[in-house]
Amino acid sequence: MWSYFKFEFKQFFSNIKNLAIYFLLTFATLYYVFQIVPNYDPIESVSENEIEARYLTRQEFLDGIEGQDLNGAHPSLLYAIDVFKAINPIDKGRLDALEEGDLTKYAELTRDWYYITNATTYRNELFSYNPKYFINNKGYADEDAFYAYLEQAARYDAYSKADFDLTIDAFEQRTAFQTLERLLKEILPIILFVCVLLLAVDIVTKDRRHSSIIKGIPINDWRKLLVKMIVVFIGSCALLVPLGLGFLVIGFQNSFGHLHLPSPEYAAHLEYLKDGKFEMMTLSQFLSKSAILLFVWIIVIISGAVLLSLIFRQEMVNLFAGLLLIFGENIYFSRKVGNFWDVQNFPTSYIQVGQIISKQRNFYYLNNYLDWGLALQLLVTIVVVIIISMFFITTNKRYKLIK
Repeated sequence: MWSYFKFEFKQFFSNIKNLAIYFLLTFATLYYVFQIVPNYDPIESVSENEIEARYLTRQEFLDGIEGQDLNGAHPSLLYAIDVFKAINPIDKGRLDALEEGDLTKYAELTRDWYYITNATTYRNELFSYNPKYFINNKGYADEDAFYAYLEQAARYDAYSKADFDLTIDAFEQRTAFQTLERLLKEILPIILFVCVLLLAVDIVTKDRRHSSIIKGIPINDWRKLLVKMIVVFIGSCALLVPLGLGFLVIGFQNSFGHLHLPSPEYAAHLEYLKDGKFEMMTLSQFLSKSAILLFVWIIVIISGAVLLSLIFRQEMVNLFAGLLLIFGENIYFSRKVGNFWDVQNFPTSYIQVGQIISKQRNFYYLNNYLDWGLALQLLVTIVVVIIISMFFITTNKRYKLIK
């Protein structure tokens, strides 16, 4: 069996297609690190000029109406005056805190700023969120901004109570660990899963090119498949090498941050006005849960590709089925569709790993049942079913792995 493992291992890492995948992932990582990361422009940034501009504009307005008789004034004007009088002292305090370098005080005031601003902006025609939320005319821009403001408020609340040194890079989520957090909530899981699928799609069908050699190896088909899956899993873990390189470069550029940084988790059961809709976990908890779910997904994709290879023996069929699994959520994904469908029962609903851990997907779907634990139960059950199916297929006397 060891000899067969070395044979498969050598074939896998000398396969031109597999080497091309590693090369392209390395190129994409370096492009991201040196082109995208330096130009990263967070919607919610720490901008002294922006805060000052808002403060001065509002203060000029307040100074202009000071001493005027406001009897009979339009209710909207009176409301705006009340809001400006509530927010401007906070913005002045934020400016002073930045000038003094007191980031703890800045975090405390910024937490309050996000709560008050959100309460006075959401579904209010008089005020608007940051226009960046409305790029591409997003239909749910107000909801996304509402979510983002509450999330930012929760982060800054954690910062204001932190027992570690605070930095502007941490506030803007530029550190290496926070960049990884952002990527896990965006495109990284999809990229990893597609790479794993491409690595696994021909692990069985390629044996046709060496049928005489394979038939001469004295182990049964079941063990051969186990070895193949182990080799692909090792190859999938090797995808982390270029990603790790990118992580190190970002760390040296913007600092690594640390694993005690806050990572908010959406909590639908909390009241917005009372609790803020977010609970807090540390970045280490977020990354640990994400890693576990990623690795289980990788096993699902590898074992699924191998099972399909036994049934259909066609790489294109395997590839199509795998892509359907990875991108299948797009077929039914729609904001708030969780009100009508039990999306928590669909494996494809858990592809966006970071959004599952943070429960951002729950907010999108308006479904409270999407959960990390349920995802593990569902995916592990799928793996068990696949493994049992493979065992019965390969131990059937009439079945031949290589015909």
